[in-house]
Amino acid sequence: MCLLKVYVEDEETDRKLVAQDVAFVSIEGETVKLRDVEFEEKTLANVDIISIDALSSILILKKRKSNI
Repeated sequence: MCLLKVYVEDEETDRKLVAQDVAFVSIEGETVKLRDVEFEEKTLANVDIISIDALSSILILKKRKSNI
């Protein structure tokens, strides 16, 4: 079974692991929803998908810049 580790990048820090064993990813409006194999769901706002590496089972998200 190929499950994802999900990382978020931002300008201040490198990659931060935010979820693992993720089996399902969906985009709903301005959010990315992650669901793991135990059906626990995590919702992340203000992020964009940067890359999906199927060989390494890694999904990388990047925080959007705030327009303040």
